[in-house]
Amino acid sequence: MRTSLSGGGAEARLRGLCLSLALLAPAAAAPLAKPSPVKAAPAPPARFVLLNRSRGEAASTPIFVTVTAVDEQGRFLRLAPSGRFVPCGAADNTIPRGGALWAPYSIPLARLRSFDVDRARELRGARLYLSVGQPLWLRVDEATGGLVQPDVTNPSDPNADTTFDWMEFALDGSGFHGNTTCVDQFGLPITLEVVEGSGATAGPVGLARRRSDILDAWREKLPAAFADLEDRGLRIMAPGHVTKGPLTTYLDRYIRDMWDRYRREPLVLTPDEGTFTGRVDELGRLVFRREGDPCAYVIRRMPTTREAWRCDGPLTEGNATERVLGALLGAMINRHTLERPLNWREDGDDYDASPANSYAAFWHAEGIGGKAYGFAYDDVNDRSTLVNAADPRIVRIAFRID
Repeated sequence: MRTSLSGGGAEARLRGLCLSLALLAPAAAAPLAKPSPVKAAPAPPARFVLLNRSRGEAASTPIFVTVTAVDEQGRFLRLAPSGRFVPCGAADNTIPRGGALWAPYSIPLARLRSFDVDRARELRGARLYLSVGQPLWLRVDEATGGLVQPDVTNPSDPNADTTFDWMEFALDGSGFHGNTTCVDQFGLPITLEVVEGSGATAGPVGLARRRSDILDAWREKLPAAFADLEDRGLRIMAPGHVTKGPLTTYLDRYIRDMWDRYRREPLVLTPDEGTFTGRVDELGRLVFRREGDPCAYVIRRMPTTREAWRCDGPLTEGNATERVLGALLGAMINRHTLERPLNWREDGDDYDASPANSYAAFWHAEGIGGKAYGFAYDDVNDRSTLVNAADPRIVRIAFRID
């Protein structure tokens, strides 16, 4: 932001005075110097602080930190041991693992308890990974320059036997935006809290209980169909990654019942963009119209269970308005509230009936304030762990492995 100290009216009056004096003086008056604009002071850096709240023997287990991001030019960056972000490159792939070369981007937590991020630069799509006992291995794709992130659904991924988790964030001109996440998996309980320059705090959000207690609760409370999501005590996978078993068709009947229902009667949705009335047509499309709007907004087909878990397919297609409707539909299917569309802003009925996304429901029950990111559209109606802070000074990320 730039602030000028000169006012247009005052400057005009001064120019008029100079002209009047010039008529009386034998020589022309010297021109007035125009004040230079004053630059706003640069924003203080955001300090990221990492806190291991584990107790007992677990507190001495080695922890590794891996941070990646994308800058305003679209370049992939990684946090170096110096605490600065540097570009990623294919030359970083130097460590052989499973028939491929991988980049040693992880830093021992003992060497990096905190780091500062310059708020003058833009970071987006950033992830801060925490891994237990050993580093994480990432790789730069030589053909595209893209960054290959850990993917434990791939049996050849060198991280498949490592417990890890992450939080996501972005920094831009409007401040800090971040969240903890269980959209893909749970590995570690992580909490996020941001302190602003005023001293106000955003958060905390996330999971604060001991990891062992969370795993015990999972094994006791979840329906049998979800039992196979636990992977050897290393992690709990999200149902969208399942390729066989009852969860692949778990929501099919509910989705079909809702499609049949709204073939017979209208479905009224009320997002912030207005009131939309839809019906399923003879082609199986869910067609919405908004009062006073000549356009039709179409969900092009009924989603499958897998597409509902993952919030993709027809729920993400079309224009911006259709994607808003798709997000709302996806959230209501996961929460089993599509038969009560006018009450979608009331969270008391979420997950009360079956079938629903019991994986996501579990994280809401465990999460601070009932907030969780249990599936991609869990931010619908402010249910997620998203934290925004306009003037972030301290970003606290705490975790437990005990």
